[in-house]
Amino acid sequence: MPRVLKILIEYDGTQFAGWQVQPGQRTIQGEIESALFKLTGESIRIVASGRTDAGVHATAQAASFNTESLLETDVFVRGLNGSLPFDIRILSAEEMYEGFNARFDAVRRIYRYTLSKRSQAIGRHYAWYPRCNYDLSLMKEAAKSLIGEHDFQTFAKSGDVNDDYHSIVYRIDWQETDSSVIFEIEAIRYFHNMIRIIIGTLIDVGRGRMSVEEFTALLDSKDRRKAGITAPAHGLNLYKIIY
Repeated sequence: MPRVLKILIEYDGTQFAGWQVQPGQRTIQGEIESALFKLTGESIRIVASGRTDAGVHATAQAASFNTESLLETDVFVRGLNGSLPFDIRILSAEEMYEGFNARFDAVRRIYRYTLSKRSQAIGRHYAWYPRCNYDLSLMKEAAKSLIGEHDFQTFAKSGDVNDDYHSIVYRIDWQETDSSVIFEIEAIRYFHNMIRIIIGTLIDVGRGRMSVEEFTALLDSKDRRKAGITAPAHGLNLYKIIY
């Protein structure tokens, strides 16, 4: 019976075409599967808790895979890190129960989006500087309407086809420092570009281009064209997966 392992992964998404394997592209999944082959001699397909887009980072992405290897979990960590490029690190590995799936067994996912308050040289790959003034209190007020169970089609990438756009947002928090604003969201599931579209639209609220009431009404419209821009990928970080 194959073993099931779960690994936690940290990566800088700047130089990647995203998580998912794509022909001729550098991807996180492709790099890890290549390292697994070097370590075990097996062609292993890994399953992530969620697929991040090009340029998106992860503090603790989770992935699972089956293996016939008898190597200890700490050997997997050391062995993979020895083969992987330095913009991907394996933080931990643990043995899981038969049938565990990093995607389908996840119950909540936490993302963070960082807004910079100034143009940065150091840190520019991890935060978006909108180059405008905005009222954060209005953005906070508008974001409250996202909490709970909703249809999020308005905040999904145009052209994506899903049978169901419903999700539950459990929590939204804001953290402000002298140099940045961090938007943290915890939900069951997300749709393509969902958080980035939310951020782009909240910036419109903060700038006075959209009222709090108009933002709240967007959920019922189910029309992507009424929402704001898609904020850049480099401000987004997959922060934590809850099982």
